[in-house]
Amino acid sequence: MNCPSPRCGSSNVQLLSHYRDSLPPGSKLRDTYAEPAAAEGSYLLAVGLVILGIVAAASGTVLAGLAAIAAGLGWGAVIHRRVEDADRARAAWGNRRICLACTEQWTP
Repeated sequence: MNCPSPRCGSSNVQLLSHYRDSLPPGSKLRDTYAEPAAAEGSYLLAVGLVILGIVAAASGTVLAGLAAIAAGLGWGAVIHRRVEDADRARAAWGNRRICLACTEQWTP
């Protein structure tokens, strides 16, 4: 595989993850080429809101219960989207290449 840059074309290409791992521990490039962070968040709050909504709806406050259920489902959808986006970014980073001659990066 050669560098796709029209000004380079070098065959000195490596996976970005391997290149980052080969850098010395104190190198600032380790942060520059770092893997994207995993998604922060927990489904616990979303599940708790849904359960609270079910209990509230069953005890007679139907409107408040439905609002809590909707909020829990909405929050769960937001968390799920963040997790999917982070996983997609991490997978793309794992497949990313870097040209060691011109530092061009790309995903084949």
